[in-house]
Amino acid sequence: MRTLQDSRSRSRLWFVASLVALLALVAAACGDDDDGTPDAPSEPAAADTGAESTDSEEAPEPETTEAPDPDEPETTEAPEPEATEAPDEPETTEESAEPSGEPVRIGILFSNSGPAGVFGPPTANIAELIEEDINAAGGINGRPVETYLADDATDPAVGRQAMEQLIDSDNVDVVLGTHSSATRQAAKPLAEDADVLYIYAALYEGGECSSVMFNTGEVPSQQLAPVIPWMMEQTGGQTWFLLGNDYVWPRRSFELARQYIEAAGGEVVGEEYVPLGTQDFSSVAQIIAGSGADLIFPALVGGDAIAFETQAVDFGIGQDAIPRLANIYEENVLGAMGPAVTAGMRVTLGYFKEVDSALNNAFVSRYFERFGADAPPHMTFSSHIYDAALLYAAAANAAGTTDTAAVAAAMEGLSLTTPTGDISITGSRHLSQPIYVAEIQADGSQLIVQSFASVEPDETCDPA
Repeated sequence: MRTLQDSRSRSRLWFVASLVALLALVAAACGDDDDGTPDAPSEPAAADTGAESTDSEEAPEPETTEAPDPDEPETTEAPEPEATEAPDEPETTEESAEPSGEPVRIGILFSNSGPAGVFGPPTANIAELIEEDINAAGGINGRPVETYLADDATDPAVGRQAMEQLIDSDNVDVVLGTHSSATRQAAKPLAEDADVLYIYAALYEGGECSSVMFNTGEVPSQQLAPVIPWMMEQTGGQTWFLLGNDYVWPRRSFELARQYIEAAGGEVVGEEYVPLGTQDFSSVAQIIAGSGADLIFPALVGGDAIAFETQAVDFGIGQDAIPRLANIYEENVLGAMGPAVTAGMRVTLGYFKEVDSALNNAFVSRYFERFGADAPPHMTFSSHIYDAALLYAAAANAAGTTDTAAVAAAMEGLSLTTPTGDISITGSRHLSQPIYVAEIQADGSQLIVQSFASVEPDETCDPA
């Protein structure tokens, strides 16, 4: 793994992949969908996750799966990965060859400092596993994978500089992004000008469409359309207060949330926005307390979310008084708030480490064995980065090249089974994926109380 401060070309030779690992990646690259896969929220701070590893544990392998049925009924069970048999191959006693030659360079543009910096450490950890797992399965077209990390500091101007570094100095073949929409809007033109594939892997407001972009994070139609009516039924609440940071993702999320709330017979009684980096919520807390809201939808990022929720208790509007439905409160943020603040909150996301499947259970166990029991938990942002890397590797292997247009063509309709569950690239270049609702317990743990399988994004995209 490379950082902005350490971009020396160092070859990594990881443990030799087994034949089964290679066959699983071949299956993942080829896909099984009926439509057919074409053959194709200062300066940037570099994140370093430690020394090279000689860990010889086998990585869980992605499996190809049929594209999920969008009409599949809701389920309270987390989706289980389907077993996929590897294609028949001639018998051989030779081991799979280690990847060799010029590395395929994967850039990761993420928030490792600033208000959203709490999301960074697990993503940096996952970058190590991306290298290991793809290389263990033979690399990309027989070439090893290297990852390069760049911090946007939760600042779009810094994010643009970091994107320039990845493209112009690190010469990456693809950029995987988990950062704010403001950074995405600043960085996208650079990817377009350089014709570099850009896979945006953070939950966001939707609406993105570009010839060089795919989007693997959750969008509001997935997180909110099925969950808002469920939340109202569960709590009996009807009136909502919407509180978000002042930029495009919360604003667009609230625009759609208002539609879903009103369609379910509810009413929005207040809507407020605060700048990123806000730490004093006393005035907005007083507004909420006087609003008559019986539900709160907070779309606050990182440190802002922590500040609001810890202060809300003092104004009598904590979770025990007004239930929350949050769509970005992942485990690291919740842990910083503490269980006395979070107990009872509901959170809707595309991944929790508690997803109960053999593949995810093995992956989470491996993560904590590798990085330690006290490591920042693997969560939705790091999960989507991992998925994006596997999708890219599968597509590039299917295309037989890292050419942007060819890999983009191979991405269309691609389906995989990963620790997240069953995922599939739709015609809108967004991801059909599971959506989970977790309720935070008295000890701070997360309990998945509802899941929706294969939720289609309400998105359109024609990049031509």
